[in-house]
Amino acid sequence: MTAAPGRIDVHHHLLPEFYKDAQRAAGIGGTAYQGFPEWSPEHSIRLMDREGIGAAVVSYTSPGIWFGDRAQTRDLARRFNDYLAELITKWPTRFGAFAFLPLPDVDASLKELERISELKLDGVCLLTSVDDRYIGHPDFEPLYQELNKRKTVTFIHPCYPPGVEAKGWDLPRMLVDYPGETTKVATNLILKGVTTRCPDIPFILSHSGGTLPMLAHRISLFDKSNTFKDNYPDGALHHIARFYYDTALSGHKVPLTALRGFVPDTQIMFGTDYPYISEDKVTREREGFDAYEGLQGANLKAVERDNALRLFPRLR
Repeated sequence: MTAAPGRIDVHHHLLPEFYKDAQRAAGIGGTAYQGFPEWSPEHSIRLMDREGIGAAVVSYTSPGIWFGDRAQTRDLARRFNDYLAELITKWPTRFGAFAFLPLPDVDASLKELERISELKLDGVCLLTSVDDRYIGHPDFEPLYQELNKRKTVTFIHPCYPPGVEAKGWDLPRMLVDYPGETTKVATNLILKGVTTRCPDIPFILSHSGGTLPMLAHRISLFDKSNTFKDNYPDGALHHIARFYYDTALSGHKVPLTALRGFVPDTQIMFGTDYPYISEDKVTREREGFDAYEGLQGANLKAVERDNALRLFPRLR
């Protein structure tokens, strides 16, 4: 099945039954706010056709594959990534794929990165934290260096906050915790110097960067007066403008305008977050994006398609 050229959705998840089974075995019975959604490649393609999406770069998402056993995590990464390779072989014009790495095992992750290249997958997905460490932690430095060497497109997706939550805190995590986690990791990557040492990693931040557009100015105020200042001499705003961002759950003029206040249109790409948001929400968000008058002509085409093609030319 093929489609006419259309939007490229860089924030589109998959949830095969074996991923549900792995989560159930770890005592997880649903998503951050509901049970597991139904998903199949055919479901995604039908939605894509209806919403004018030519291709989607799919990713697994929270809670990831780390359940406390390194051998299990290595095995899951191989199985999950093999499935992605089968998916893009069957539908090469409709799907790209972000692979999972078996973190926190850095050595195993470096080996899997080699295999990901052999499988011809399109990048990797890193959840914001694993084993109580945020992405940006120095323990993962060898991975950052290899991703930089390979110029691997790296999709950052939020997951449950590490550590112990406050008593009685039972709000759905995707409402405020997830955007905050993305913001923490973006700031961590900058202040810990990862984006300075590894300028060739194209990082994509989920959900328009979470709360980063609202906090970008505040973060930059302390560029020259915090203990990490020597790690990012170009200043926070320089690095914030170099991240890529998807528009998932941002189909409204306020978040889109806030994002574009600090980020050029060349760094923004279309996203939906399907199937973790329902089809009717995908439609409403797409309609909100379409109604936004701030993007027109070539800039709109860049956000909808051309920026993604720079990172994923195979989908042309």
